[in-house]
Parts: sequence; C-alpha cells; structure tokens
Amino acid sequence: MRDTDLFLNKYIESKVLNLKSRFNAYNARKNYSKTFLDSAKELTKSDIRQRFLQAKENLSPNDTLKLMRNLLNSSAWISFSTARYLHSLTNFKSFDNKFDYNFINYRFFNDLKNKKEINLEDDEIFKIIYNEVEYAKYHPNYISNLEAPTTNATIILIPGVFNELFSTPSFERACLHLKKNYGIKYFTPSINGFDNCNKNAESLKIQINDYMKEHPNEKLWLVAFSKGGLDTLHYLSEYSEEQDSILGLSTIASPILGSDSFNKKLIKTLNLIHNFSDSKLYKLIDSRRDILAKEMQKSLSSTYRRPWLRNNHEKLNPNLFYTSIGFSSKWYDSHLWMMLMKLIIRSKNENDGVVDTESTLFPYYFQKGISLGILEGHHLVGRRSSFYCQEALIEAHIHFLKYKGLLF
Repeated sequence: MRDTDLFLNKYIESKVLNLKSRFNAYNARKNYSKTFLDSAKELTKSDIRQRFLQAKENLSPNDTLKLMRNLLNSSAWISFSTARYLHSLTNFKSFDNKFDYNFINYRFFNDLKNKKEINLEDDEIFKIIYNEVEYAKYHPNYISNLEAPTTNATIILIPGVFNELFSTPSFERACLHLKKNYGIKYFTPSINGFDNCNKNAESLKIQINDYMKEHPNEKLWLVAFSKGGLDTLHYLSEYSEEQDSILGLSTIASPILGSDSFNKKLIKTLNLIHNFSDSKLYKLIDSRRDILAKEMQKSLSSTYRRPWLRNNHEKLNPNLFYTSIGFSSKWYDSHLWMMLMKLIIRSKNENDGVVDTESTLFPYYFQKGISLGILEGHHLVGRRSSFYCQEALIEAHIHFLKYKGLLF
C-alpha cells in the first residue's frame, strides 16, 4: 500500500511540476511577445517622427519615397507584432529549449567568469553562451548564470546588401538594446551594399577615420553583416596602417568564401543583358545605375572570393581578432522572402536562404580566424521586425570575446 501511495505521490508531483513548467513557459512567451510589441511601437513612433521632421525640412522626391517606405514597413511590423502577441495568448507550446536546464554545467559558467581554460572548441563554448543568453531573454524570471554584458568598445555596425530596402541596418535593434540597457555605444557607417568591395572599403576608411577624429579615445569593434563583412575585410587589408583604434571584426552570415547564388540559371539568364554592354542604350542607363549590380555580383562570386582571401589574408592586421558565424534554415523555417529566394536560387548545400553555410566561416589556413559555428536562422534574422532574438546573438559575442580576452 505504501508503494502504491509513493507511486501516486510521485506521479501527481510530476504532473504538477509539468503543469507549472508549461504555465511558466506560457507566461514567458506571452511577456516576451508583449515586450516585442511595445518595442515595435516605441521604435516606430521615434523613427516616423524623425522621418517627418527630415521630410518637412527638405521634401525631396527621394525623401518622400523613404517616408512612404518607412510608413509601410512600420505598419507591417506593428501588425505582425500584434498578431504574434495575440497568438501567444492562446498558444500553449513552450519555447524550444536548446538543452535541458535541469543539468546546467555550473562549472562551465564559473570557469567562464574567472577566465579559466575550458576544454571545449570555440564554437561549442559560444553556443553554450548563446543558449544561456537566449533562454534568459525568453524567460525573464530565469536567473542567468551570466552577468550583464559590458564593454567599453564602440560597435561599428556595418550593413550588407539590400539594406537600402529596410528602415534600419540589420542588427541595429540589438545595438539599440545594448545602448539603452548597458550604455554600449554604436555607430553605423553609410555604405551602398550594391557597390563593389573596394569602393565600400574606401568609404569605410573615410567614415571610420572621421568618427575617430571626433572620438579619439574610443576603441572600435567592427560587427559586419552579410556582404558588409566582405567590404570590411577589404578595408582591413587595404588600410592596415590606420587601424590602431580597432580591436577586431566579427562577421555574421558573410559569404567569406563567396556565394554562387548569382551563378544560377535564372540569374545567368537575367545577366544576358550584359551582352548588350556595347549598345548606346545600355551605356546610357548603366552610366547612371549599375544594371543588375554586376560589380556587387563580382564581389560576391566564389570564383573571386576564394582566391582573394587566399592571396590577401596575410595582409589583414595581425593585431586584431576575427570571428565568423553563419546561419542555416529549412525552407519552411524561413522568412517569406527567404522561402522565395530558396525557390529561385536553389542550392544542394546547407544554407540560410541566400548564403551556403560552409562559406560563412573562416577557412583553416587563416589561423587568426575564430569560427563560432552555425546557428539556426535565416538570412534576415537581423531585420528590425524579426522575432529572432538578435539581442542574444550580439550579447553572446560580447561574453565570448571577453572570456577570450579580446574585448575589455
């Protein structure tokens, strides 16, 4: 009889604990969705006010188009965030946990805090840190094993291709979060993602030099997304004598070894227009606008990127750190635009919708490069309206780099 009572008590206890866990997860998801919606409202209100003031001072056709684009993007973001919040009120599924939090390796976090050697690969260390930060973001009542992220370095956030289509650069939402909550500064240079890497490298040189003249005592951490990583690598290889204030570079989803997306049949068919490059009409149009961004395509092509890195990696400043990370997603896990990209530009290799994951990590021969592995996510997770916890990604970088002694 006592065995039966003990069994029933354990069974009831497990059910109660399971119900409590599900209820806590429900509250966490609901609160996170509400916070996301509030953030969307706040940032949208501030952005639209600023755009209206700019348009009022100089109502050019270009400014008017940008204002209309912002209004459209902001409306879509708030609508999406509202729908997400309403769905969270009736959705009883838990957030996906990357590992069992009943078996946390507390020794790992203690060694991390005290900067003791951890007998794991760099990408494993980073993923444990990332999972911890992400879980804490989704579950506000969870007491994290990590302290608040802090650094005296200023983030230089460098955008990639198609950034001009969106209201803000990729991962700027994460940088705003760091600035608001931890006082971490950031600056975003203005570059054209459709220009070639050499042109953007020169633009980066001018803007970063101008920034340093105004802030001579700051140290810089370059965080570059997508093609922005390639532009930055060109900048670092060409102007190494002007980089005393730079600590290092972290690339996110950058096709370091190139992307063959533009070698696919559809793109090749579209590129047949270049066969008419000798015609007067082509020259007239192309003198004003780079048709199909052929310079950008060249910069991204693996037939250009692989030999470029092989020939130029030794020119990169040896006093800096270099990290790289990539994403991978199934077509059904992606953003709608990424689903369309996967249909148009098909690849047999693992990819994030645009870039093959194997191309996003530094190769073996670049010994200074630190590969942080591949995370689940599509190429647009850095968008302002993305539900992806991009704040956790940048915070995890800070924790990892401070553990390695690369940030201060």
